[in-house]
Amino acid sequence: MSAHGRHLFTVEIRPSRDVVGAYTWAIRDHGKLYGRSDRPHRSEAEARAAAENELARLVAMLAAA
Repeated sequence: MSAHGRHLFTVEIRPSRDVVGAYTWAIRDHGKLYGRSDRPHRSEAEARAAAENELARLVAMLAAA
């Protein structure tokens, strides 16, 4: 955990650098990269949904620890 005992996660959705018309996501904790998508998603909404699912998994894992 961080020095303050809390995580400050942010989700970034960006156009893919490799695939035209696709999107990727990244999760950051206080600005530091915590996780990112392994593959591009067909739409921004699909990328956001995948990122939110991953964020929920991370928060549940941290709460259980």
